[in-house]
Amino acid sequence: NARATAVVRARVSGELLALHFREGDEVRAGQLLAEIDPRSYLAALDQAQGNLQRDQALLHNARIDLQRYQGLLAQDSIASQQVDTQAALVRQLEGMVVADKAQVDSARLQWGYTRIVAPFAGRLGIRLADRGNLVGPTDANGIVAINQVRPIDAVFSVPEVYVAQINQRLADGERLPVELWDREFKRLVARGHLTALDNAIDVATGTIKAKAAFANDDGALFPNQFVNVRL
Repeated sequence: NARATAVVRARVSGELLALHFREGDEVRAGQLLAEIDPRSYLAALDQAQGNLQRDQALLHNARIDLQRYQGLLAQDSIASQQVDTQAALVRQLEGMVVADKAQVDSARLQWGYTRIVAPFAGRLGIRLADRGNLVGPTDANGIVAINQVRPIDAVFSVPEVYVAQINQRLADGERLPVELWDREFKRLVARGHLTALDNAIDVATGTIKAKAAFANDDGALFPNQFVNVRL
């Protein structure tokens, strides 16, 4: 089993402008895989920033007017109701500025999603979308699948008679070696160690699932590959 598996999908809708990977590549976490046309999202970001600047300017003027009204009120030269009204306007504009900042953050986030990156290090599969396709978060296939294969895991069954013995050795901190052999038991494919036992025994088979980890530095192990396991 791959240590982690994901289908890389677009989080925003748009035209797929570029693909920055080759099928079967091994990529690092955060590596750029694809780009979606960002123009509409940049326009939304510019509009949100413009609204923020406008409301910040209105708030600045409203605060200046409020200070002036408060000074006139101290001199008994203005009605207190006018000061209260101006103070309410300042609070209203403060709320609008907070909302505008949230809109800017949201627009920037949407724009950032036009750059699609690898969620973790792993090996890419066959390309599932081509340049020029319209993609989006509801696409069933996505753009490409990625499997983390360094390290990789093997899942196998162990007779329940060994459960207590294995549990005790794991509790004592021992590393139980595991070997993977080819289908004919002639070639040693990889060496690793046991990492976990499942939390329940399969009553139909009288076995319990176990998991072993392998560094897979040479890339010899693939998800769903058949191997013989020796614990």
